[in-house]
Amino acid sequence: MRIHLIAPTKKGETYLFNRGLLAPLGLMYLAAHTPPEVEVRLIDENVERIDFSRVPDLVGITTMTATAPRAYEIADRYRALSAKVVLGGIHASMLPEEALGHADAVVAGEAEEIWPRVLSDAAAGRLEPLYRQEGYADFRRPLFPRRDLVDPRRYWSANVVQTARGCPHGCSFCSVTAFNGRRVRMRDVDSVLEEVDSLSRNNLQRRKVVAFVDDNIAADPGRAKELFKELIPRKIRWGSQASITFAYDEELVALAAESGCHFLFIGLETVSRQALQEMGKRQNKVERYAEAMRLLRKYGIHVMGAFVFGFDSDDEAVFEETLDFAMRNKIQVAQFAHLVPYPGTRLYRELLEQGRVEPGFWFEPEWDSGVVYEPKNFSAEWLTERTHRVQRDFYSYRSIARRMYPHRHWSYWFAFNLLYRQSLRNGRSHRLGEGAEKSPAMARALS
Repeated sequence: MRIHLIAPTKKGETYLFNRGLLAPLGLMYLAAHTPPEVEVRLIDENVERIDFSRVPDLVGITTMTATAPRAYEIADRYRALSAKVVLGGIHASMLPEEALGHADAVVAGEAEEIWPRVLSDAAAGRLEPLYRQEGYADFRRPLFPRRDLVDPRRYWSANVVQTARGCPHGCSFCSVTAFNGRRVRMRDVDSVLEEVDSLSRNNLQRRKVVAFVDDNIAADPGRAKELFKELIPRKIRWGSQASITFAYDEELVALAAESGCHFLFIGLETVSRQALQEMGKRQNKVERYAEAMRLLRKYGIHVMGAFVFGFDSDDEAVFEETLDFAMRNKIQVAQFAHLVPYPGTRLYRELLEQGRVEPGFWFEPEWDSGVVYEPKNFSAEWLTERTHRVQRDFYSYRSIARRMYPHRHWSYWFAFNLLYRQSLRNGRSHRLGEGAEKSPAMARALS
């Protein structure tokens, strides 16, 4: 049997310079669970076009809300060519009935443990409409992902590693807990280290650069410290995602820096205490933000801060207050986004009940360039414009110059800011994540 595993992108577009941000780890894990007698090919539409003249027996397509229409388009085309199609990923998991309109089968939830059964049923011609993972996969010692199926030269980083799944928090706009659960399932540290040791050296200095794509690399601070200590002698460079609580513990920050941490994506979300309470993000403390940023700068860890506008408690002042905070704290890179009610989130359910969002908004052309729900305190058009203005102001030449400060890698971050500024001018402001569907910034790696 021949299968293609496909990561679609929006409308078949590619990333800047035809390079993907991170290799599609979810599909590489799926390939690892594919029996050796099955011929498998991984196609990431972020870096290559699909050749529909090559029709396999089975096609597996992963979905996020942003890519769902394109995923359905691909699925329909393959089915017209007589290939069987299985849809999975977070969007199909949240809306399996919708996905079944374009597939022979849908896998809901983490797919690895179900996948061999799906393949066996497909080979026997008895695919079931729905395969649902009951509970969550055992992640203590997962199979290593099939890195041989991707070309590392096509990615900013192909060395993607996950050390844990799940999140203990239940933020209203995030679907991590709906997909991966509220309990953090951590890999054994020696399993993580074995995978890190197996990675290639992929930068000019011949050092390993690793993207840890956890939703929160320090969800368990004690375990994180154990991992960081073991990483120190390996002399890697790494980045990840973390809660702002990461920077409330100087020992944790110091160990992270010593182990090679150069970059963290942190969901600061807002400078409004009311909005934090509204979204249920109790772990964030606005009064400690500045102190946390100073500590990270002290240890040379650069931050991409994620901010979201459009909560019911937001007023007009929040835009300038957020921009001022990001400038004063010299945040190297920032993502400013308006709220998106992704399927599977508490926010989506509440707005549906209130009649403030249309189901299926993701089928509307260019939906992700504007606000898709009815904000409480301003119009959708005004929220869209103000969000874009904050982003433009943050990436103005004056702002970039003010935010740069002397450090070893300042030229890299300066260039990144200029590149991002140019993408905004070209109308191609590729968000490094898809809001909070799955997880910001690292979402693409898990799709």
